[in-house]
Amino acid sequence: MMIAADYSHAVAYLDRTRLPAYVYFAEQASAQGVSREQDSQQRIYVRTSDGAVIAGEAPGGADVLHSRNVNGANPFGKRSFFKPSCYIPKSESLATWDGQEALRFELQPACKDSGGASELYADPRIFRPIAISGLINTDSNIGVAIEMRYTTIGQYTVPSSMRVHVIGHSWLFWVRERAQVDYTDYKFYQSLDFARRQASKP
Repeated sequence: MMIAADYSHAVAYLDRTRLPAYVYFAEQASAQGVSREQDSQQRIYVRTSDGAVIAGEAPGGADVLHSRNVNGANPFGKRSFFKPSCYIPKSESLATWDGQEALRFELQPACKDSGGASELYADPRIFRPIAISGLINTDSNIGVAIEMRYTTIGQYTVPSSMRVHVIGHSWLFWVRERAQVDYTDYKFYQSLDFARRQASKP
């Protein structure tokens, strides 16, 4: 198998230049620890070239996403969880992801601040990404398992959810928290004026 070529084929789907200039999505965050909290759904309009929010509230309502240095919840932000150029595929094998057949790439970081991804799962026939997972160790006793899932809408591959599981302990307490941000109702625009007109509608 040509691992590097297959990996390049897979991550090409995530190239933002494939997307229209502006994207709309509805974002909803929830967190569960000692208690369960859920934010109200927010409408977000983002410029895909740099991830800037042009209308709506900045994503990231689940505090755990910020407190564990996961760079917020905006899946189109400059410092996203997964930057393909910062990884080298070490191996490639058939696997199962969430009950479906998948191609699993084991990833090796190639940048100083790669972000913590360790596995990329893709459709074994067309290489379209299904999910990325990884583990961020914040200190010796606390780890953050993070997962980004993808969906296909027309010709575009976009994030569908970001999931974070924080677990660990200190000498005083245990930490066990889960957070999830779902991205739904995608719409795509080439014109800034049109996107802003849509954003101004109630």
